[in-house]
Amino acid sequence: MTGDALWHDITLDHFEAVRVADGVAVRMSANVAATLSHHAGELVRFLDADEVPRGAFPRRTPAAATVLARMFPDAYRSRDQARAFRERHRDRLRDSAAARRVRDQLATAPTLVLGADDLDDWLTTFALARFLYSRRRRRRARFDLTAAWFAFVLDSLVLAAAPELAAQP
Repeated sequence: MTGDALWHDITLDHFEAVRVADGVAVRMSANVAATLSHHAGELVRFLDADEVPRGAFPRRTPAAATVLARMFPDAYRSRDQARAFRERHRDRLRDSAAARRVRDQLATAPTLVLGADDLDDWLTTFALARFLYSRRRRRRARFDLTAAWFAFVLDSLVLAAAPELAAQP
C-alpha cells in the first residue's frame, strides 16, 4: 500500500484512512500507533477496573463515576428510569472487548485494513477514549490536543468509510 498514489506523507506523525474494496485502510506512523494503542489500553483499564488515567499535567483526576456519566449520559429524564437502564445495560456499557481488539491490532502494525466489525471497534474505542481525558465543560475551554487527535482519527475513519458525507451540495 505504501507505493499507492492514495498515500502521502505530510508529517512524521501521521494518521491516514482511505476506502478500499474490503473496508478502510489505515496507515499511521509508529509513534501514532503506539500512542493510540496506549489510549486504547487506558480505556480497557478504565472499563475493567475504574482506573482513571492521570493527565500529563498536574490536575485533579475525576472520579470514575464522573467519567462514566460523561461517556454514557442518562437515557431518560427520570433518575429512576436512567438508573434502571444503567443497571440493565451495565455489562454492555462496560464491555472492554472492542478496546482490547483495537489495542492488539495497533500493536501488530501501523498499516491495517479494517473490515466493518473492526471499524466499529475503532469508532467505539476512540469515541469513548475521548472522555477519559476531557475536562469539565466550560464556556471557554482551552484547546485540547488529545481531544483534537481523537476527533481527527474519528473523522478520518468516518469519511473513509462514507466519503459521500463530505460531498458538497
